[in-house]
Amino acid sequence: MTKKGVLSLTKIVALALLAVVTTGCKKEVMVAGGFSVGGGRQVKFAKGNVYYNVLTKTFAMYENQWDFTGGYNDSIDKPNYHGDIDLFGWGTANNPMLYTEKDEDYATFEDWGTKLGGSWRTLNKDEWKYILKGRPDAKKKYAIGRVENKTGIILLPDMWTLPDSCLFFPGVNYIDSNDYRGYTWKKMEDAGAVFLPASGYREGASFVSLWSPGRYWTSTGDFVNGAWGFGFTALSKELGVMCYTHRYPGFAVRLVQDVK
Repeated sequence: MTKKGVLSLTKIVALALLAVVTTGCKKEVMVAGGFSVGGGRQVKFAKGNVYYNVLTKTFAMYENQWDFTGGYNDSIDKPNYHGDIDLFGWGTANNPMLYTEKDEDYATFEDWGTKLGGSWRTLNKDEWKYILKGRPDAKKKYAIGRVENKTGIILLPDMWTLPDSCLFFPGVNYIDSNDYRGYTWKKMEDAGAVFLPASGYREGASFVSLWSPGRYWTSTGDFVNGAWGFGFTALSKELGVMCYTHRYPGFAVRLVQDVK
C-alpha cells in the first residue's frame, strides 16, 4: 500500500470515528442554556451545525458553534469531491446531495435529526418566532456579533447572567463590540449563549456569500412549493427575519432537543 493509500485509509477511519462520537445523544454536544419555544416548552441547541461527509456518507455536527464549510458547498455536483456539505435543500436528510432547482423534488420533509440519533430535531417556524419575539425581553437576547472571526447571530437563553469580564450589546449596531474569541467565548457559551454563523447559502450547485448572509431552515413547509427559513445578515435592520422561500436552496441546519 502506498503512503497515499495509508493516509486515505487513516482519514476514512478518523471520519468514521468522528461520526460515531458526534451522532449520539450526549450532553456535551448541547449548549447548556434553555430557550422557550411557546406552550411552556423549552429546547436546548446543539453546539454545531449539521454537516454531511461525502466520503463516509454520514451526518455529524461540528464541534464548534462557529464552524462551517463555506465555498466548498459548490462542489456538491462534483463526483470526485470527498469533503463536507453543510447547506442542504429543505428536508433532505434522506438525500443530502440533492441540488436540483425544482421545488417538487423536495416535496417531503425528512428531518436531519433522524440521522443524528436521540431526539434531535429542527425547530418549526412558530418556535423560531417565539425565541426571537415571544420570550420576555426577547429583543435584549440576540445580537449580530463575531465568534472566532466569524460573523453571525448570538442568542441568549431565557435565564441569563452575563459572565464576569464579558460584554454583550443587543441589536445590530454593535458587531465590533460583540466580538468574542477563546476564553471569553467559552465563558459566554458555558453561560448558555448560542452562536449561529452566517455561513451563506447555495443556489443549485453555486455557493452564495453576498454580504455574509445566514440562512437556516425551519421544519415548516407551506403550500406546494414553499418553505420557511430563518435569515439574517450583518447589515440587517431587524434581526431574526422569517423568510418564505423556495424549497430547493441550500440552507444551514442547527438542531435542538426538547428539555424534559
